[in-house]
Amino acid sequence: MRNVRMYLAIACAVALACAFALSKAEAAPAYVGSAQCKVCHNKKEEGEQYNKWKAEKHSKAFETLKSPESVKIGQDKGLAKPPHEAPECLKCHTTAFDAAANKVPDKIKVEDGVSCEQCHGPGSDHIAAGKKVMFQKDTTIDMAATQPKIEAAMCTKCHNEESPTWKADRYTKEDGTKVGFDFELAKKKIDHSNPKKATQ
Repeated sequence: MRNVRMYLAIACAVALACAFALSKAEAAPAYVGSAQCKVCHNKKEEGEQYNKWKAEKHSKAFETLKSPESVKIGQDKGLAKPPHEAPECLKCHTTAFDAAANKVPDKIKVEDGVSCEQCHGPGSDHIAAGKKVMFQKDTTIDMAATQPKIEAAMCTKCHNEESPTWKADRYTKEDGTKVGFDFELAKKKIDHSNPKKATQ
């Protein structure tokens, strides 16, 4: 009887350990904040992605909500709060804004505007994989698989006619057609690719 209890206890412990491991493995990736991205993605020889992002408009998206122009737009639209506090604006001017909770994830800073993880997805899995590549020299890891593929639908959630600053003729396509948004032209505008990868 004693042996049966011992085997049951061991079986329960193993089952609990497996369940815990599975729950950890299946947990959704978490947001880590753009400062974490800077650690690996700001080397000059690899394209200085962080610096390029800081220099362009996405990083200043939250700050623009405090401008006189934005305040006037907010008043004209009858917003209940100033633009830099209004969910209607924050959903596109910050990263991962949760309308139900009326906030961004804990590790995200609203003042960072539209940062890395808005387009590249929550970074925890990417960082964990990167550490395995760097410290454990694991060459089996596909770093690209730790992030979603960037597609036009990600951009058009915000770059659309609902935006009060939408301009239907913002982009000129090769054939001369004017459009409000063009995914390929927009990607070129904010290109921050790694030149090392382009030559591999």
